[in-house]
This record gives sequence, C-alpha cells and structure tokens, in this order.
Amino acid sequence: MTRRPGTAGRIDRDPQHLPVPIGDLRPRRQPRTTPAALRLWRRRGSELVAAAGLLLAAAAAVVTVTRPPLSVYLEDNTVHVAGLTLSHPVNNGGLTDGHLYTGPATLLIVDRPDGALVASAVTYLEGERVTGVCDFGPPTTTEVAERCVLQIGSTSVTCEDALRFEGQENWQRRCSDGQVLTVTVLAGAEVIPMPFPLGR
Repeated sequence: MTRRPGTAGRIDRDPQHLPVPIGDLRPRRQPRTTPAALRLWRRRGSELVAAAGLLLAAAAAVVTVTRPPLSVYLEDNTVHVAGLTLSHPVNNGGLTDGHLYTGPATLLIVDRPDGALVASAVTYLEGERVTGVCDFGPPTTTEVAERCVLQIGSTSVTCEDALRFEGQENWQRRCSDGQVLTVTVLAGAEVIPMPFPLGR
C-alpha cells in the first residue's frame, strides 16, 4: 500500500470501498422445497383417502358382478354343484332307500310320500367338515321352498331357500348369518335340494 509523505505512523483516513453485506452477518439458509406429492397430501389427504375407498368398493362390486353364477341341479343322473359333479353309483352304495351321489361331496336324497324330499350332504370347506340337512317341499304350482341347516365346523347356519317356477328358475337363498345368494338351475334340468355351503 502506498502512503502519502509525512503520514508514517498515522492512521490512513482515506475512504476505502469495502463490500459490506446488507442485513446481518448470520448465514442464510436456502428454503426447503416440499415435494409436490407431499403438498398435495397435506392439502387433500382426507379427500384422497375417501377416493381410494370408493375405488376399492367399485372394484369389489365389479368382482361380485362378474363372478360366475352358482348352479345346483340334477341332469342325466349326475348332480352338478357349483362346478363340481357327483355321480350316482350303480348299486346306490348298497342303500335300499333314497338316492346316493358321491364325489367331492356325498349327497343322499330321500323321497317322502307327500312329494317332499329330505336331503343330507357331507363335504369339506377349507379343511373343516360341513354337514347339511334340507327339508324340501312339497312343491306348489308356483314355487318350491326348503329349509336347510348347515353345520360348518362348530358354527350352525340356517338357510331359507325359495324357487319360483315362473320365468328363469333361480333359487333365492337367505341365511341366518346374513348371506344372500342366487343359485341357478339349468333349463330342463331337475330341481334338487341344496344342503351345501354354497358361496362360502
């Protein structure tokens, strides 16, 4: 630095141009940027949860609607139960009364003199033994009804079934545990009791 003559030892009072920061000398922090997804969640989180719930409900409804209908009927001496088949043994299993059908389940149908039927079945549902007994009919000119008791493991369920003969013949099943079910009968096939845990 060059000094003016005669100023040795004195303070240099010439103005100096030093950069002085505006504001205080504390370090400045860069503002954090919040991701757009987080901002949206904070503003509309409850609406997003509600929308997701509606989508799941709609998906469940679609699955329910598109599920193939259950059917139970007798055709050509073979019982069809929700895609399974039970066959009639040649010797009727050695039984003198009733009609026996065997396969993934065992079904016995016994005729009563008044046209009513009693049917019992044994099968398994997810490893649990299920037994069912149905009192079927007698049928009237417009419909047939039955009352079935299903023993599913240690749980007992009562089902009331009704089938009207007009239009397409479908069973309407209502059970004591809240289950409501429609069961179809193939056109031209024979209507039989349903002592089975259908739709479970």
